[in-house]
Amino acid sequence: MSALLVLDDLAEGPNALAFELRAEQLELKDEFFAFPSMVETRVEVRRALDNFRIDGVVTCRIAGECYRCLEEVQEEVTARFRLLLQRRQATPEELASAEKDGFIEIVDPGTREVDLCSYIREAVILDLPMRIPTPDADGRCPHCGVEEADEPTAEQERAVDPRWAALAQIEFSQPKEGS
Repeated sequence: MSALLVLDDLAEGPNALAFELRAEQLELKDEFFAFPSMVETRVEVRRALDNFRIDGVVTCRIAGECYRCLEEVQEEVTARFRLLLQRRQATPEELASAEKDGFIEIVDPGTREVDLCSYIREAVILDLPMRIPTPDADGRCPHCGVEEADEPTAEQERAVDPRWAALAQIEFSQPKEGS
């Protein structure tokens, strides 16, 4: 299944559509996140002659590591997109202006279908959480709740990371006084 919108099949006024796509179909790849479930999209298209206002809500789950506590975490991402599609002849200036806008797409009058995959992909990518927690998280890990700004406890001080244990075995010679 794809997110193909057949313009001539849409009735005047509001039209509701839904799509389910795999992350691979949308070319969603991220080095920090996996997309374990389908990407669900609900679209409302309002048609007025050859003008189409498209409002979409995209929902998907992402999986990855929390960058504070390193726990495996799954989170839901909800993204929105809006597009005004006009099916008409346009001047080069109008096309350039629409391209800069990003929310307006002018297509040839003979266009019958529009693939929404690139708009869905862009909406998801722009709503992915940042890799590093934001300052408004107040230093608290959003997943395990540990306050990162707190001083380490005595138990945390005593606990040695096993990766550093070999360094404790190194003996350094002491410099002699007066030299």
